[in-house]
Amino acid sequence: MKENKCKGFTLIELLAVIVILAVIALITVPMIMNVIEKSRKEAFKDSVLGAFEAVDYYLLKNNLSEITEEGINVTDLDLKNNRLSGSIHKNEEGNLEVVNVSDGRYCAQGIQTKLVITKGTCGSGSGAEGTEGNGSGGSSGTTGGTGSGGSGTATKIYGVKRSIESESSVWERIGDATNLVAQAQIGESAEEIQNDFDNIYPWSDIKTYNYNTETQQITAWIGDNNFSFDGSNGEVLTYIPEFYYRRYQENGYEYIYISNHKVNDNYSKSDAFSIGRYILSFDRSNSKFHSASGVSLYVNKTITQFRNFAKTLGDDFGQLDYHYFIIQLLYLVEYADYNSQAKLGKGNVNNHEGLLGGGCNDLGMKSGTLVDDGKHSMIYRGMEDIYGNIYQYVDGINIKDYQVFVCYDPSQYESNKYDGCYKPLGYINANSEGYIQKLGYDKNQPLIAFPIEIGGNENTYISDYYWHASGNQPVCLGGSYSLIDSKAGLWSWMARNNSTNIGARLIKYK
Repeated sequence: MKENKCKGFTLIELLAVIVILAVIALITVPMIMNVIEKSRKEAFKDSVLGAFEAVDYYLLKNNLSEITEEGINVTDLDLKNNRLSGSIHKNEEGNLEVVNVSDGRYCAQGIQTKLVITKGTCGSGSGAEGTEGNGSGGSSGTTGGTGSGGSGTATKIYGVKRSIESESSVWERIGDATNLVAQAQIGESAEEIQNDFDNIYPWSDIKTYNYNTETQQITAWIGDNNFSFDGSNGEVLTYIPEFYYRRYQENGYEYIYISNHKVNDNYSKSDAFSIGRYILSFDRSNSKFHSASGVSLYVNKTITQFRNFAKTLGDDFGQLDYHYFIIQLLYLVEYADYNSQAKLGKGNVNNHEGLLGGGCNDLGMKSGTLVDDGKHSMIYRGMEDIYGNIYQYVDGINIKDYQVFVCYDPSQYESNKYDGCYKPLGYINANSEGYIQKLGYDKNQPLIAFPIEIGGNENTYISDYYWHASGNQPVCLGGSYSLIDSKAGLWSWMARNNSTNIGARLIKYK
């Protein structure tokens, strides 16, 4: 019988083969994965380029001559197997630009010839860019916000538009604001109110908090167990988060947009700031100025005196200034109506005395009034008596014979100054008193809007009243308690050098 001389592989030989195969796999698998990754990225890029090409057909199909300010949602484009999200806009140079366009795997930004494609969904990060601290749920730290509208979210553009010549005070909702509802609490009705903006940035992140001026720390946010309205846990301030805005006039219409991101170079950034929940008060027991509930209002001082009073709380404090126009924009996009008294309540405007702060504490962060009889306080998102009760100075704005001069640098605020940082608006204020019919617009200072025409009444046009005098004048807002009734509102102005029954409201810049 012959011996079988066939032999199998030894263990060493098998191990050598396995090692060789592993080395080959280590070399080839990444190469194959890179090819797959590159193919997917190229397919995504082709889809984005296809979106650019589909814009013309979209405009034709929808009978549009050009892209509107809010842009085109790419989900509305006629694309094969369209799995894209995001939007296409026209930038300042007139080029089409994709903003946060994604297929769930990649994100594209930029114009057609300079696309920036990154791996991951658009805004895969979290938190608001540039904010710090614990946010609205924290109990200590420096000023911060919840950050729900920051770099980790898709771009949203909420807008309103109105014919410049319209007699109606109502604006039309456009962009992402279309079909949204905003209602304020008027009276103590148990009926549920609807305000879609409560869950939309930046309105959702407007929050009242307590601030210790000695430690320069937030001590509580509204809703925390240790939060207090009366000042015992620190000043009562309301935080306004950062956002971007645009106001402009075109073809007989005025447009206002608010976005969580910078849509294009036409948008300006409103940095985060805080504003007093209440009109400035003075506690004689400790000779300190406060924004607190139940403390006597401080009035009958000059704008310069109030400027100095505010500084006693810290270098980053001042009195209300051009930021008031930011509040106007937030209100307009939310409620889409100049007639703020009709939307938020009359306020304390038909009374014989001013009211202490705190009349709207029970409303928390809701807007409105508990009693709409002209003798009670109103509130807009944590800013009580922003109109009515007493007039409030607006710093950084000086008027000389109806010409408005504006400074945006709080360190240079000075009364009766009309040069340096104080720049004139490109229009002259109205030289007669009455209900406001039209506001001015300066493309170089678009945020600032003062009355240029008088006419109408409390239910038409701007719906608020304008008082003035010639010469050098400071500016006050809001109207007072003194039997002015329907003349008050967010667009009620007084430009008279008279400190009687005029107060101030704190602002914190950082």
